[in-house]
Amino acid sequence: MQSKIEERGLLDPKQGFPQTNALDLMAYREVFDLDYAMPMQREGGITLSLMTNGGELEWLARDLLQGSTAEGLKFFNDEYMDIMDRYPGEFVPTANAHALEEACRPVVEEMIRQGGAKAIAVASSYGDGADRVFLDSPKAEWLWEFAEANDIVVHIHPPMQSIGHESLMQYRLNEAVGRPFDSTVNGARMIASGVFDRHPKLQVLIVHMGGGLASIVGRLEFCWHLNYNGIKNPPTGKPYKNKRPPLDYFKTNILVDCMGFSAIGMRAAVEMCGVDRVVFGSDFGPVPYGIKEHVRIVEEVLPSPADRELVFWKTSNKVFRLGLSDTGPVTKGLGLPTLDRGLPIPALA
Repeated sequence: MQSKIEERGLLDPKQGFPQTNALDLMAYREVFDLDYAMPMQREGGITLSLMTNGGELEWLARDLLQGSTAEGLKFFNDEYMDIMDRYPGEFVPTANAHALEEACRPVVEEMIRQGGAKAIAVASSYGDGADRVFLDSPKAEWLWEFAEANDIVVHIHPPMQSIGHESLMQYRLNEAVGRPFDSTVNGARMIASGVFDRHPKLQVLIVHMGGGLASIVGRLEFCWHLNYNGIKNPPTGKPYKNKRPPLDYFKTNILVDCMGFSAIGMRAAVEMCGVDRVVFGSDFGPVPYGIKEHVRIVEEVLPSPADRELVFWKTSNKVFRLGLSDTGPVTKGLGLPTLDRGLPIPALA
């Protein structure tokens, strides 16, 4: 990855880390140098990490490799195999995919059946401007059908450049505001379009505490109840299609992680989804600190050891079918860092 970024002039090997570029992409040593990052990750209590790059796939294939989606998928798959060989037992892969391209399906199937992938990783949106498309698109139906039929979680991460990024390139607001906003818009559209009614067993994980969904779920509720009722000739395609109240889907279909550096956000995520539907995340790597900070937040918000274990590792163990022992005590968190590397899975003692 580092060499490809250097080839495109987005990283200067003479400068050292950290550094940024004309696209305002931040580069830290922790992202590229796993030998440097792994001791910090272990010290934070992480024993197993789920690798995901769904949010970066389109950017990598189009801008870095300047090739096809299939080439991007092969690049990530090869990287994953190399990383798992170098750090046996410390990483498990996902099957990255372009949610709007069904041609990804054979690669996804192979990664699950042969590569041991524990989830499917996609972006929350694709394209830009008026051409940006979210996952309520009919083009994503193949993904929901496949994931539901195979009982595998879909991990949804915002793209490199979020909705509204053209107004958010100061103060790192594309990261702080834009990406959670992208997740929020996508989650709302998936609910309102009836994705979870058509696929009632579908499970998705929306990262970064679900974006801002906890803040606006009440507004989704009142809009659903009103839903153009009494309006003559409601606009085609705009009324809500979901059959249940929007909040219901967080209890049955939507999981979130706890990455957000906020006890307030953590409490809201637990209240919105239930403690058994929140998993540990830190974004360590791209955010070169945060494992211990997020552990402290979980411990502050959840005084019950049983609840902490659910967030730190037991829910991840269940939904990703990690096969971890359910008997030993957990001292920290089960970290799901992504290779953007953002989502950690907790540590077993």
